[in-house]
Amino acid sequence: MENKIISLIKLTDEIGGIKIYKCEKCDTQFYIKENMYERIIDGQIELLKKWSEKNLVCTDNLKNEIEKIGLTNDWNLSKTAPCKIELNNGEKFEFTTIKFSNLPPLGYHYTTFKNIFFIDEIKNISESDYGISAEIRNEAEKSEEKRMGFYPTVLKSKEGKKVVLNGVSIFFNSNNIKGSELKLTHEEWNHREEYIYDINNKAEKTIVIAKK
Repeated sequence: MENKIISLIKLTDEIGGIKIYKCEKCDTQFYIKENMYERIIDGQIELLKKWSEKNLVCTDNLKNEIEKIGLTNDWNLSKTAPCKIELNNGEKFEFTTIKFSNLPPLGYHYTTFKNIFFIDEIKNISESDYGISAEIRNEAEKSEEKRMGFYPTVLKSKEGKKVVLNGVSIFFNSNNIKGSELKLTHEEWNHREEYIYDINNKAEKTIVIAKK
């Protein structure tokens, strides 16, 4: 059965060095990732074409601003940082993830963002009030698993409220607490204590793609 399915998938195109395949029966498009066929989500072919045609190298001015914010290692060997941006046309976006990666912008991850821009569309980058500091993000990278899939880092707000992040988060906006207000406590997580948990960390609505 598996061989019959694979036999229906044919190479149809190549964009930016990425080979594009299509199922002859259902017209679903695929690319190969780690020796596996991965489905290409609707709309991502156009995104891939734009990505392949652009240089996507940061200007020195934007690089300087990003360095002030600080980059963090992401799960797929890319680097990310929280920021707010102004586009060349003057539009502004607060919850923006800047992502440096040489991998193509394909896969489910990109469907979680409402807006996708490329670095050449950006006029200004600055710190977001809701962005979590590089110091905290780097510390969270080293957090240990306390329960299945739970890697806590204990923080405190300027009012002394204790907040817990799970893994590396780049924004926080909950209980009237902004990410930029949070500080490390250097305390171990204690299941008996009361914390504000990072349950609303789904505000990363905009992503800006740049190449390393």
